[in-house]
Amino acid sequence: MRYPLGLFLDSAIHLVGRKLRGERKFALTLTLDPLGGCTDGPVVAPASSQQVFNQPEGRDSACPWQAGRQDASATNDKLALSVDQCLAAVEVCEAPVVFISGGEPLEYPEIAALTRVILKLRKHLFLCTDGALIRRHLHMIPPFTNFFWNVKLDGTAEVHDIRARRAGLFEAALDGVKAAKNAGFFVVATSTVYPDTDVQDLESLYERLHAMHVDGYLLSPHYPKEKLCREGSARFHEKMQQRFQEASERLSAYNLMSSPVYLEYLRGERELDCSVWANPVYGPKGWSGPCYLQNAKYAKSYRELLRETVWENYGRGLNPRCENCLCPEAFETAAILGMNAKAGDWWRKLAWQFGGNLGEKREAKRQA
Repeated sequence: MRYPLGLFLDSAIHLVGRKLRGERKFALTLTLDPLGGCTDGPVVAPASSQQVFNQPEGRDSACPWQAGRQDASATNDKLALSVDQCLAAVEVCEAPVVFISGGEPLEYPEIAALTRVILKLRKHLFLCTDGALIRRHLHMIPPFTNFFWNVKLDGTAEVHDIRARRAGLFEAALDGVKAAKNAGFFVVATSTVYPDTDVQDLESLYERLHAMHVDGYLLSPHYPKEKLCREGSARFHEKMQQRFQEASERLSAYNLMSSPVYLEYLRGERELDCSVWANPVYGPKGWSGPCYLQNAKYAKSYRELLRETVWENYGRGLNPRCENCLCPEAFETAAILGMNAKAGDWWRKLAWQFGGNLGEKREAKRQA
């Protein structure tokens, strides 16, 4: 089983039900950003010279950890979402899967209460974190089967600390992962893949995480915020395709939770249409439209986001700011929805789901 059976069935029932009702646009997942780290841009605490490293310009397509930790003392409490606002978004969106992200969600004062209520609503919840605060928050909930710690890890110690611009973060994150696994939680690791990512280093990371019984691994492509010329964009995509070709070869023995159709897209083997409307982001300023990577506008309601956003104006080949976007929020959802489908895609995705194994490395496939 690639994902827990309950998550797979609930998502499938939700998807089929919406399609049978003739709905053209609906959410598969909802991202809650209570501190505004995705939708408003995170507030970063002043760092000492020993903590700051050089980092390539750009933005992770996994916004929870972009640009460092939220500084709670510098954050205006009035800008943070209340628990009631978050729950209202969960109710109106009706997505079976919820992500809590933005800056460092464990610094949100009401994170324990919010987490418990979402789980009581029988949603599948991924709490995205840099991992350093996991140990001190393990008491906030029991290890539900529909709850996942989603820990950001971009490589082994030196690589990860440089990317995160925080010395010692890697070891703190691994301590959190170990504590969560010992307590019986599901733990997923998300790694951002850059044009210069050393996939062999990622493999070394996965070997270490596998020994700690981490349950699965997500790959998220880097999004360069600067506008690239045509040649620069072509080079960017060429390098990214090379990295994902290497990742598919070297990491396939692990429980990769990125779908095979999405990985084909990342390797440059097929096209997918942007379906970011299927993963809305809700933060202190409202519903981020068209997506948190652009924040072109904010809708006051989910209905307004769906109806008043001209979705046809966004996507690769349609908007310059979308040209270098490969993010899972847009294209993994497209793969799940069956956009740009090819013969046999659904059977491949079923085989992929039931052929995976949470936390177990498939030695037979590695030796093949």
